Amino acid sequence: MVGNAEDISPSMQIDLDAIDEAIGSRSWLLRFPDALEATFERDTGRQRCRELIVRAYIGIVIYDLFAIADWWATPSLFWTALWVRVAFFTPVALTLVAVLYTTPRAVIRESIICLGGGAVAVGTVIYLMAVSGPALQGTLHESMTLLVLFMTVVQRTRFFYLVPTCLGFLAAHIWAVAHFYHYTPGQQVAINMVFGATVIFALVASYTMERDLRLHYLFSLRGRAQNRELDRMSRRDALTGLGNRRSLEETLAACEQAIAAAGELAIVLLDIDHFKLFNDNSGHQAGDLCLKRVAGILQAELRGQADHAFRFGGEEFIIVLQKTPLTKAVRIAERMRQAIEHAAIPHPALGADAVVTASFGAACSQPGHVLNIAEIIASADAALYAAKRNGRNQVWPRPLSANSAEIIPMADRTSQKG
Repeated sequence: MVGNAEDISPSMQIDLDAIDEAIGSRSWLLRFPDALEATFERDTGRQRCRELIVRAYIGIVIYDLFAIADWWATPSLFWTALWVRVAFFTPVALTLVAVLYTTPRAVIRESIICLGGGAVAVGTVIYLMAVSGPALQGTLHESMTLLVLFMTVVQRTRFFYLVPTCLGFLAAHIWAVAHFYHYTPGQQVAINMVFGATVIFALVASYTMERDLRLHYLFSLRGRAQNRELDRMSRRDALTGLGNRRSLEETLAACEQAIAAAGELAIVLLDIDHFKLFNDNSGHQAGDLCLKRVAGILQAELRGQADHAFRFGGEEFIIVLQKTPLTKAVRIAERMRQAIEHAAIPHPALGADAVVTASFGAACSQPGHVLNIAEIIASADAALYAAKRNGRNQVWPRPLSANSAEIIPMADRTSQKG
């Protein structure tokens, strides 16, 4: 059973195109492409095992209750039938059910149902026919019909496992009717045709139910994938592809806990130098392209999932660096500054050979000092202002120089202004 779309694994990485292709193909083979099939099993396998376990217990109880029919129909066979049902079939079936608690692979899971609910149960019925002698119940072979229904309707055995099982039932039924019962050939044909029709109807129902199950899963999966894509888009800046203000606020809210746990958090603010002049001289279309290129450079310089880049507004960007001290944040900012400058994006408004540059300001939470996110951002903004006041195209605080042991402190900014 699939369940709701919300129950589908959030780690699912199948894209919408693959899902739509699977829905469009409606493969009669009842199997998805390998990656999608693996996702289907991962998302539904555990729930299916739980359902099979509950239904198996119900089947075992009902099977054992048929001892009542044995008592009334063939009293001489009662104790033998009771032993077969309670002392043999029930322990074997419970052992197979116990395996389902381990959530085995599909081939093992479905084979257990075919073996326990199929082969073993049919074997016990044929055994009772063999030991009945003159006391043979006329309805024993009819109990095989109940087994077909149990396998199909109750346990909903997967179609490709059910086909050989039901064909085995049919062969056993034909043999048992011919071997143990004194029916005329015409009666045998009629009885076997009824059972054969039951098998055919059961297989058609099994195919239809599994096809509908898989289609329902695909539609649920597509709905979740679409919701995930819409959610992702709602957190992205439409122009640059970086995180937007909504995504920034969510990330910063999560980072508050890191600060509370004495973890270091660095914020880097950057602003493209003389961007208004760039827009006025080259036009907004060129300005948009410049923003995209700078955003791509920033994204490429991030170290991994712990780093995040956002468009802060206009030509301003913000970088959130988790578990990063100020010295390392400044080095990362300097690397970004150099990458933007080396990209050599022309800035015609500043001269024939001028290129686009950016100014950076960095700040970090301090161990032992309780600072909230707003205060760190304010410090980074002040550092950015200092970088612009000191001539732009630089990082503030200043990165380590070849002969320096420390970053230029905030207190020295005034003396550095020119």
